Amino acid sequence: TPYYACPEVWKNMPYDNKSDVWSLGCVLYEMIMNKPPFTAQSMKDLGNRVIAGKYEMIPSTFSQDLRNVLKMCLQVQSSKRPSCQ
Repeated sequence: TPYYACPEVWKNMPYDNKSDVWSLGCVLYEMIMNKPPFTAQSMKDLGNRVIAGKYEMIPSTFSQDLRNVLKMCLQVQSSKRPSCQ
């Protein structure tokens, strides 16, 4: 779905398995916050928000490890995301 599409997709750039890591981060975020990390009224605005990579942090009641995993998955630059390995 557009809510889980990585920045590379929104920029019409090549993408690889790190796009799945991005999507995993989006799903994890939604499980925690009960909403996607990026929302907008239009597809254009949604794409811009994803490309900017700014989202509301999860509450500090969650562990720092979980917060770090989420931060790593939702890196705008795919080279900074962890690999599936």
